[in-house]
Amino acid sequence: MADNTKSHHLLILSRLDQAHYIELVMQPKSQQLVSVIHVAGADAAKFLQGQLTADVVNLAPMQWCYAGHCDAKGKLWAVMRVVKTGNDFYLLIDPESSDASLTQLKKFSVFSQVTFSDISGEVSAVFKTTSPLPLHQVEQHAQVLAIGFGPSSLHIDLAPQAVAADHGSQHLDAWQRFELETGVPRLAPETIAEYVPQMVGLDRLGGINFKKGCYIGQETVARMHYLGQNKRAPRLLTGSLGQSNHTMPAPGTVLEQKLGDNWRRAGAVINAVRYDSSEVGVLAVLPADIQDDTNIRIKGDEQSVLTLRPKFDN
Repeated sequence: MADNTKSHHLLILSRLDQAHYIELVMQPKSQQLVSVIHVAGADAAKFLQGQLTADVVNLAPMQWCYAGHCDAKGKLWAVMRVVKTGNDFYLLIDPESSDASLTQLKKFSVFSQVTFSDISGEVSAVFKTTSPLPLHQVEQHAQVLAIGFGPSSLHIDLAPQAVAADHGSQHLDAWQRFELETGVPRLAPETIAEYVPQMVGLDRLGGINFKKGCYIGQETVARMHYLGQNKRAPRLLTGSLGQSNHTMPAPGTVLEQKLGDNWRRAGAVINAVRYDSSEVGVLAVLPADIQDDTNIRIKGDEQSVLTLRPKFDN
């Protein structure tokens, strides 16, 4: 799998003012970096294989991979990182989409020997920007799992000894900037069941195995791949909001492109972050062939200006 983390990592470090780590511990769901779902049981691997887009059965111990969880129409409930330890798995899902995904997984698991436990409120998570670990590698030290992203890593303490103080929302912002700038989509209620995995770049992240057996939504995902039907792709944009607009664009917000003297729909926001009072970053689903010099704005904010950044590495 290609290391797609490096291309924007220096930008991330500059945004973080070279912070050594970002920590969120024992926070309410709205302030958690990730939801952590523990999956166990004799049928765990087999069941996940039939639910997710990744080849979970052949995932080696102490490795992780991206995966998508789709509905029957091939639209995403969630994008996740699947971590395999021994015979168990941990699903790392954005908190805004974890409940919807977990509900569906549990619904289909009633005839399998598999259990799902949301342990998000029982663990601590630390994102270390200066603690390199090879991409997709997992290390375990006592009760701490280290999840490798290449130049950085996420450390999850499965048995924290104490509850740490709230370090502020800026730490969550920093984690979300990292995901946004590396093209990792975070689905929200407004965007759940809106996109086929390829539209948000899950294939680029190595989160779809087109040779594995059937899984829910597989027909749509495979057809789009083999017939070349996908015309959308995730793109990173940076820019500014209108002077009178202090509200960040929500997931699902429409973006417009200038065509001649008119503005037409171009796509929609997946996630957005604020860098400072005047600059924002946006991850959006746009036409795959959109030109890099296209003028983009937020619908309803005529003074907003967004500039396309280079395409994500394949």
